[in-house]
Amino acid sequence: MTLAVMALYADGPTTLRNIASWRVKETDRIAAMATELRKLGAEVEEGADFIRVMPLPDAGAWRAASIHTYDDHRMAMCGSLAAFNPAGLPVRIEDPKCVAKTFPDYLETLFAIAQPAGAVPVICIDGPTASGKGTLASEVARRLGYHYLDSGSLYRLTGLAARRAQLEPDPCNEAAISALAQSLPVRFVADRILLGDEDVSDAIRTEAAGMDASCVSALPSVRQSLLNLQHGFACLPGLVADGRDMGTTIFPQAALKVYLTAGAAQRAERRHKQLISKGIPANINSLRADLEARDARDQSRTASPLKPAQDALLLDNSQLTVEESVDQVLRWWQERQPFRTS
Repeated sequence: MTLAVMALYADGPTTLRNIASWRVKETDRIAAMATELRKLGAEVEEGADFIRVMPLPDAGAWRAASIHTYDDHRMAMCGSLAAFNPAGLPVRIEDPKCVAKTFPDYLETLFAIAQPAGAVPVICIDGPTASGKGTLASEVARRLGYHYLDSGSLYRLTGLAARRAQLEPDPCNEAAISALAQSLPVRFVADRILLGDEDVSDAIRTEAAGMDASCVSALPSVRQSLLNLQHGFACLPGLVADGRDMGTTIFPQAALKVYLTAGAAQRAERRHKQLISKGIPANINSLRADLEARDARDQSRTASPLKPAQDALLLDNSQLTVEESVDQVLRWWQERQPFRTS
């Protein structure tokens, strides 16, 4: 199967014979390979036990494509080799996680020795507190096989570190908090967030931690300290970043910017259900008041105020399920990228 993809780069036609067994693997690999190579622009002939591939003679013959994997690890790994095309055209591997069957870190290994032909693709999802941007962004990242940046957690971590250093998160302590932010020992492991060796995933999700995050995020030098850290998350194959200024300040050149919102009542109800499910007592009226106060503070702050980027697409998910919101963002992403299945 590797040879079938490498045949695109050959000097003449390549015929692979006596491969009838391909028909009865994880998928019909002869049919699958022929279908996906044609998306890339190749002329392919297939038979009961052979496949014949005509090479793509020059850069102009190649097409950008989204490679379907058929839940077949070999299709994903072999298809990725088309990314070395001389035209520098993007190639998307659908369901990249299927490589886990035989080579779980295949793509990470590939990206360690590869350089992007252009900018690393970035999707920004900004919005107010409790709008559901974290849930939406993490699911979009999972569906695309991209990295995920929860920028809000960095400010929550900074707020937590400040409290532990007995620093009130206010302008009087801006220099000291900024110094803490520069050296935060942050690690993201699966769905857990580590500060040094301590799992602080739950500690930074309290309402108090959220208020501290809102306060420290208004300090300009703290935001500058965390800027480089956030930029470092933009690596192959791509990044989905959520926050309040991802599209306006951190990644202003992002290929897609989404501003997610919902009514204060809906957001308060969601946060109330979330807290109650974790056994944390909460009053929905107090939650709504806190959300509205945080919105006002975030929107009026001098440093990177909360607002949609000029080129952001607005998504009100008040009446949408998570799946519906994810599908909408993926439709927008497909429209903005040169990948077509036809």
